[in-house]
Amino acid sequence: MLDNLKNNTIIICNNNYKLQLLKDIKKLINIKFMSMDEFIKSYYFDYDEKTILYIIKKYNIKYEIALEYLNNLIYIEDKNYNNKKLDFLVNLKKELIANNLLIFNNKFKSYISDKDIIIYNYSLSKFEKYLLKDVNYKEVEKENNDYKPSIYEFDTIEEEIEYVARKISELINSGIDINNIKLTNVSNDYINPLTKIFNFYNLKINKFNNIPLISTVIGKTFFENLSSIEKAVESIEKYTKTDTYNKIINLCNKYGWCDDIDDLKILLEYELKHNFIENTKYTNMIEVVDYKNYDFKDSYVFMLGFNQGIVPKLFKDEDYIEDNIKPDYLDNTIEKNKKEKECVIKSIKNIKNLTITYKLKNDFSTFYPSNLIDELDCCVEKIKLDYKKSYSELSDKINLTNMLDNLIKFGSIDNNLNLLNSNYDIPYNTYSHKFTGLSKDKLNDYIKGLKSFNLSYTLMDNYNRCAFRFYIDKILCLKDNIDIFSITLGNIYHDVLEKAVKENIDVEKEVYKYVNDNKIELTNSNKFFLNRTIKNIEYVIDVLNKQSCFSNLKNIETEKFVKIPLKDNINFVGFIDKIVYNTINDIVIAAIIDYKTYVKKPSLKYIDSGIGLQLPTYMYLSKYSFKNIRFAGFYLQNITLDNKSESDKEKSLKLIGYTNTDKEILKEFDSNYMDSSVIEGIKVNNDGSFSANSLKHMLNDDVINKVIEITKEQIDDTMNNILESKFDINPKYDKANLGCEFCKYKDLCFMKEYDFVNIKSNDNFEQD
Repeated sequence: MLDNLKNNTIIICNNNYKLQLLKDIKKLINIKFMSMDEFIKSYYFDYDEKTILYIIKKYNIKYEIALEYLNNLIYIEDKNYNNKKLDFLVNLKKELIANNLLIFNNKFKSYISDKDIIIYNYSLSKFEKYLLKDVNYKEVEKENNDYKPSIYEFDTIEEEIEYVARKISELINSGIDINNIKLTNVSNDYINPLTKIFNFYNLKINKFNNIPLISTVIGKTFFENLSSIEKAVESIEKYTKTDTYNKIINLCNKYGWCDDIDDLKILLEYELKHNFIENTKYTNMIEVVDYKNYDFKDSYVFMLGFNQGIVPKLFKDEDYIEDNIKPDYLDNTIEKNKKEKECVIKSIKNIKNLTITYKLKNDFSTFYPSNLIDELDCCVEKIKLDYKKSYSELSDKINLTNMLDNLIKFGSIDNNLNLLNSNYDIPYNTYSHKFTGLSKDKLNDYIKGLKSFNLSYTLMDNYNRCAFRFYIDKILCLKDNIDIFSITLGNIYHDVLEKAVKENIDVEKEVYKYVNDNKIELTNSNKFFLNRTIKNIEYVIDVLNKQSCFSNLKNIETEKFVKIPLKDNINFVGFIDKIVYNTINDIVIAAIIDYKTYVKKPSLKYIDSGIGLQLPTYMYLSKYSFKNIRFAGFYLQNITLDNKSESDKEKSLKLIGYTNTDKEILKEFDSNYMDSSVIEGIKVNNDGSFSANSLKHMLNDDVINKVIEITKEQIDDTMNNILESKFDINPKYDKANLGCEFCKYKDLCFMKEYDFVNIKSNDNFEQD
């Protein structure tokens, strides 16, 4: 065929054959390649996304059903079928033509009239022959051979894959190029065990399961923010250097004609599910190919999963046009199954070096060999793996553990047990929970690939309590997003109080606005606690307003975001709940307040270990934002009033924390500090000095600055340890288990007592 090719020939074939033919053509010649689908759509008609959207909206159906209608239109002639389904398609086709929604290439028939048309190695259906009855074409097949494959039976899918891995290793050892070894018929249930076992043998497979865009982080983020195209694109801007981002932007450009966001969501959802991140093909790796559409030549081919129901594929009478209403020019189910069977047998017999394997069971099901085995006239050999030759020490050791398990649990002795046991000394029935490490280079490459890598107080606290806890949270991102209503109530407190310091608000209105904006579904129990929260917030606001009367620090910022660059694209970030301040003689006097919905006394006792430094980090962030700043104090404010008596409510809202010993500074924040109704624990002696107990809660400017300095050191040390990839299981301990407190990952680390790292408290800052 190649020797006799003429100019202006059209070759209809699949893409794999196209690539092979292009390599084999030895002369410069003008030819055009098309797939059968492309040829038919050019010869008859095509459609586009506007056509699909029209049908979706007109008939209120899903995208997939609209496609099914369109793909069946080509089977329909302009006549009355006296059948509801077929006549619907006839009328739909007329409707689309009338609305210019079908695309006709009126010049195509004229274009091919003087062309040689070759259909290469493609089995035409009855319908395709019917459509092409007026086209002058020639069918050309590859040579037909009668090679006989070797067929092997295995008890389990793992034994089947292990055998294939050993045979491939044997071929490579004998000098066969790995690029000349192929896998085929790899169904989804083979992907995980195949990848796992081949890794034991250091056999790398070109990835064969392309990932849909919707399954990527970028695709999910984009679709979740598709309330407008601008917002959706903005949400993924930090991924601009990725192939996924470019594919999504191309899809957006494709639908520039669609102005309705609801229509756009329908179209883009389908596109994101059916466009893929294609895996890069590498050399020196084993390739997974389609045995029916590949020119193997002298390749060594392993066909896995040769089981009934899988090979050959079985068609059922499930087409939109069922067998009982199919016109004569369409293949019915029996005819399709017959052709599929013939195609499979022909493909198998054309592969020179073919090994076929199948399993009898996996963890969940029992399987039977394909009924094609008899028609191939081949003998089946049942294989038991022989370990006298080893190609993977790791695989041998894992198999030895399985054999020992079977011996201990079921008294079953494998023929290879003694052989493997005498060759390998394994730590059977032992376990080490130690973190084996993460490559420092890989971690830094990961961080460099991000638009920014942010460290916060919470992450720093997690790391210093236990480095492995941080690793799970920030690096593996295995956060447990359990929706706890108490967390929601805390968020509501913060949101409403932030608004209340700026203006007079209707608390109930703002609370339910938050609920509606965040689409929170309320149970009867939730409504009860929500209504109680509304009353509590109203009371808290009233007390906060009273407290503010004693302060000259009238400038207030809430949820103030500060970002401090540490190195390259690494930052320390935080939101300061509330900072009140005033500028006096070019000096900013400020107080830090953090709302808490639970009772907790602030403590600096673990400052040298980087634990419990929320308020100090807020001072560090504030000092970066304001030059010449002095702190009147830094406090927690418990805003939960549940189970409090009326007499204790206002008292419970006093600030708990550390206060500056400078009376002039303190007076700016609390003019009534001598009998304070704002700060807890401040007492003044008759001589005007602070009581001994009060001084336990007070620091001078030098000590406050020292606290900020140590905090900065802890931030830098934490960041450096992270960049050094230090993520050991090392929970901190000092009279109590600090590292595991409130940790959600105890089921992952299997922490032992010897993992504890004892730390010392800094008594210079400790409160009672």
